[in-house]
Amino acid sequence: MAETPPPTPSFAKQLERLEEIVRRLESQELDLDESLKLFEEGVERLRTMRERLTATEATVKRVLRREDSGGE
Repeated sequence: MAETPPPTPSFAKQLERLEEIVRRLESQELDLDESLKLFEEGVERLRTMRERLTATEATVKRVLRREDSGGE
């Protein structure tokens, strides 16, 4: 039986975590391994957020085209 993946955090929560990662990386109190782990997490979160923004933009454009064509 396959496990259900955890729900994706909201965009705002993703952004909050990303800001926290940046603050921690800028603090210079981390060793190299911790820094690398946080950097990798930040890159993954950025990728996920970019994908969500692209999908949202496509949805908005589709809705606007529908409105421009008479609201079919």
